[in-house]
Amino acid sequence: MEIRELTYFVAVAEDLSFTRAAARLQMSQPPLSQAITRLEAKLGTRLFERQARTAPRLTPAGQLLKREAKRILQQIEQTESLLDDVVADVEPLRVGCISSVLAGLLPSVVRPFRAAHANARLLVEESEERAILADLARGSVDLGFTRVGGVDDRFELERLALEPLVAALPDDHPHADAPSVALADLADEDFVTFNREDAPQAYDRIVIACVRSGFHPRIPLHAVNDLSMLATVACGLGVALMPYLSSFVPMPGVRFVTVADEWARTPLAMVWPSGRPHAMTGAFAAQVRTELVARRERDLAAGRLTLEVLPG
Repeated sequence: MEIRELTYFVAVAEDLSFTRAAARLQMSQPPLSQAITRLEAKLGTRLFERQARTAPRLTPAGQLLKREAKRILQQIEQTESLLDDVVADVEPLRVGCISSVLAGLLPSVVRPFRAAHANARLLVEESEERAILADLARGSVDLGFTRVGGVDDRFELERLALEPLVAALPDDHPHADAPSVALADLADEDFVTFNREDAPQAYDRIVIACVRSGFHPRIPLHAVNDLSMLATVACGLGVALMPYLSSFVPMPGVRFVTVADEWARTPLAMVWPSGRPHAMTGAFAAQVRTELVARRERDLAAGRLTLEVLPG
């Protein structure tokens, strides 16, 4: 496959319209349609279902290629950017992280890290837990933040903390102003969460916490990240169980309430490829631990819910 073919395919896959995609690419529609047909012939599979007078739809193969093609094109852009302003003998530290870490932790880590390491190059990318492990395995990121409890021998894992889960509730919910809520009190609610295939272990911990409280959560709604999950809660369409770090993402219409059940916790870990850590991994990990300890101390001093920092 060529970069041009992937660019054409992604444009059609995003717009689900050959006409709109052609206009965005500043080309006529027939050559674009022909390019997609040639790509399908090259791959030996259909990428779109086409019917007269209806918008094209992605096949399962098309959905897979869309996800991977966008990742490939993004990595090409990053590589070109790095080559444009490369700093001699400085290799960028590429960090993949789940949305709660990106929003709730890294803003307090990256700035002091960059101040202390002026020549360090840092690239941060939000991704899902399963995708982060795949990126680490193929070498497209150097360090990942996940909630997995264990990894195989391709990786090294350092457990950072146990985070309490908090309940994200609509601000007109009966428990929105309570100091805490028992999971059993949410048994009749609709829950909003991420798709299990994106992070099976994290998903199962949420479900198991509810089961230990006497019910199996009803989950009619799924969201792609913390922001869309919180927006769904703000719409009053359900409640969510989220890790402590997610509560640092303010959302109008949402209240974060402490979960009273002591078993409602989820781990936070750093993962990197076994035997080949980046030169800056140790320094970055130290900055992460410094921030986690400082945050716990601030929370305890203020009498707030906090996380348990695990020994390194």
